[in-house]
Amino acid sequence: MSKQVKKVQIIGPIAIGVMIAVATGASVYTAVQTSDIKTKLNSLQAQVVQVENNGKSLYASVEGHFAQLAKTGGVAGGEGGDVKSAVKAALAGMEEDKLAEKRAELYKGWEQVSVNKDGRYIYGNPDARFTLVNYEDLECPFCKQFHKTPKYLVDTANNGAVNWEWRHFNLAFHEPMATKAAMTAECVAEQKGPKGFWGATNYWFEHTQGNGKGFEDSAGIPALFELDKAAFDTCMQDPNIIQRIKRDMDAGMKDGVNGTPTTLVIDNKTGERESIVGARPFAGFVEVIERMVKGESEKAPAAAPAKK
Repeated sequence: MSKQVKKVQIIGPIAIGVMIAVATGASVYTAVQTSDIKTKLNSLQAQVVQVENNGKSLYASVEGHFAQLAKTGGVAGGEGGDVKSAVKAALAGMEEDKLAEKRAELYKGWEQVSVNKDGRYIYGNPDARFTLVNYEDLECPFCKQFHKTPKYLVDTANNGAVNWEWRHFNLAFHEPMATKAAMTAECVAEQKGPKGFWGATNYWFEHTQGNGKGFEDSAGIPALFELDKAAFDTCMQDPNIIQRIKRDMDAGMKDGVNGTPTTLVIDNKTGERESIVGARPFAGFVEVIERMVKGESEKAPAAAPAKK
């Protein structure tokens, strides 16, 4: 008989700025202090640094290309051609430099990835005690907002105790773009493996307008990920890819999913599971995981007294 799934419906945000104390030796997370203000300030600071770095990179690129023009007397390749073609070549070189930088960022932070026995994509330690089975729609604004939370839960867990399993759950009112997005991620993975899948889903969330609108440059994904375009186009019409997505959605229906994001927190050791609906904060997931750890220790039989 299957275990009953407890469902937690989010009514309001958990108070921020609290410290969750965790028992020594049995904890998945040593200590968690959530501060929305601090997180936003760090994010803003990172954006400022990124803008500054992009500016420096662009300046260096322009300076480098026009230094080359000066060496060749304003002529592409040193001989033949003219200034117009040289400038065109310099601009093409700048675009290629920019594309190379974007490609370098695609897989950053997505190193520990794999595919489980059911063919689903896993981020984190495949043998982790806890799994976050996450049902997502790539056109869901709440999923976009939530996307970094499960990654952070995996990255900060002690001793690889948590992993994250992706499952598609496309909402009808985001179609047909939601299925196009899901198929795009699957077809990137067909050529680039699980790292390509996680890179593609992350890239889609970073650029989509959401609510079924997608984004203007989505057609450039095959070039960005350096895919075989003909193979990608064939994949986007492959009924097996559609069936893969449908399989995830069927599993979601069995798990009682009716909105996204929905996350099943599963204790692979005890079989206990709890369903969390919505973009719940990091601390809320830690609370559920630590409660499962504590519950197991409380159920453990007491050690027999030593014989005298």
